[in-house]
Amino acid sequence: MSVIPRRIKVGLELTSKCNLRCGMCPLPVLRRPYEDMAWPLVEKAEREIHGLGLKLKWLHEMGEPLLYSRIDDAIRLFPEASVSTNGLVLTEAVGAKLLASPLKRLRICVDSINPDVYPHIRTGGDFEQLVDLTRKFLRQAKGHPLRIEIQKMRSRLTLDESVDDFRRLFDLKQYRNARVIERTCEALDVNEETDLHGKFYGCVQGAFFTWVVIFADGRVTHCCYDAHGDQVMGDLKTQTLEEIVKSDRMLQMKAAFEARDFSQLPRCGECFKHGGESHAFNDVLTRVQNLPGVAKDVVRKVLDIRYR
Repeated sequence: MSVIPRRIKVGLELTSKCNLRCGMCPLPVLRRPYEDMAWPLVEKAEREIHGLGLKLKWLHEMGEPLLYSRIDDAIRLFPEASVSTNGLVLTEAVGAKLLASPLKRLRICVDSINPDVYPHIRTGGDFEQLVDLTRKFLRQAKGHPLRIEIQKMRSRLTLDESVDDFRRLFDLKQYRNARVIERTCEALDVNEETDLHGKFYGCVQGAFFTWVVIFADGRVTHCCYDAHGDQVMGDLKTQTLEEIVKSDRMLQMKAAFEARDFSQLPRCGECFKHGGESHAFNDVLTRVQNLPGVAKDVVRKVLDIRYR
């Protein structure tokens, strides 16, 4: 299997540990250890990813990346990568480390500005603390080239909240490097319809091989929804990344996916269990995934009609 760098997105899980147990997240029942990635493995991941001409998209998968003690050193290895955080460990000291690094984009997942709704989304979080830390970081980063995204979640619980509400709460008119983005809550563990997420009717990535995700323990999966590692392709501790993506295992998994044989693909089977998927729809999603960032955001927002 050939590696086409422009079509593959890579995620690196620095840690699977988290300070929250969110309502939409499988982390409370994660079927793998809560652990940090050993630093030599981070360095190997950098050599492997960049050696294949790939770029890292996110410095996280399941855990809270700001809990990783060498987060700033990891950013220096992967200056192209973005970081997403729940914001509750974004202290002044952590903020200083981020601002002294080459980080270009930080996403703060506020999700809801309703103090009664927020705990249902970010279970274990302190809403007032989050607002305070976010405001302080915005002041700390004012005038810095770092792009700050304040995430608003679209779900049935947040229908009454608007982008303007978020802008007003954080007084974003005075911070030119900050903006509000909207995202749907992704059903990483269940694909049933809930107040937080809708049913899935096929591959949410649009195609079998658009991601490479390296877990904190070094194992590699092909999908950012494979939180438990049910469809692991290989192990970076004992293999090169090129060996993994060109392995017989990968070819067998790809063939099974194309045949819609999910007997060996339990994670894929979850996304397809409600039926209704078509190759044409997946072709559209594949094209969307390969659009430039801004264009992709617009198209995906149009396609996403679950919470209107």
